[in-house]
Amino acid sequence: MLAFTALAVALSAVSSMAMPMKRATPGPWCDGFTSGAFDSAPSFTLAAYNSTGPNSNMTGAPLVLGTAGTTKNAQFWHFITEASWPNDITYPTVSLVNGTLIPNGNDGAKPAQAASVDSGNSLEFFSSDSANPEAGAQIYCGVRAAAGFSLLAVNGDTGSFSLCQATNQNVVFYKAAHNLGYDYDSCYPVVLQMLPQ
Repeated sequence: MLAFTALAVALSAVSSMAMPMKRATPGPWCDGFTSGAFDSAPSFTLAAYNSTGPNSNMTGAPLVLGTAGTTKNAQFWHFITEASWPNDITYPTVSLVNGTLIPNGNDGAKPAQAASVDSGNSLEFFSSDSANPEAGAQIYCGVRAAAGFSLLAVNGDTGSFSLCQATNQNVVFYKAAHNLGYDYDSCYPVVLQMLPQ
């Protein structure tokens, strides 16, 4: 009996670590989802799971924040496959805080803030000394799946993401479209799975 009780406690602890934190009532960015929606979760990574074709594992292609450009005062980031990013990872995880995604940087990384996401664009962030991560776009929500990992939603939508070739990167786009500077013919639909760390 003691062994069964210890096993039950251990399984409960593992289960609670794998589940995201949930506020009593998530914000309006989670409207339209069932009671399984949440707008805050501690450190996690994302993976792009091919929703129409084969996957090489249960989680999908690991995603990282790769550079999308720079200006004099800021650097821009978006989610790309880890396989298409040859550099060190500056922001190894993200957190969901009151509907905004906050990149968790290594020592010395500048603060990064989520930008709004329009149809045809990637999920972008900018980093600078003046960025305020908590003031990022409140457009993100987590949705518990019936089985497997929770899914990330943007603008109330979990099912409109694609992985597309853009120069030498495989980038996540929201509602991918023609003639926007990436290879639309290379795109395939994915869902973004939230992998607890």
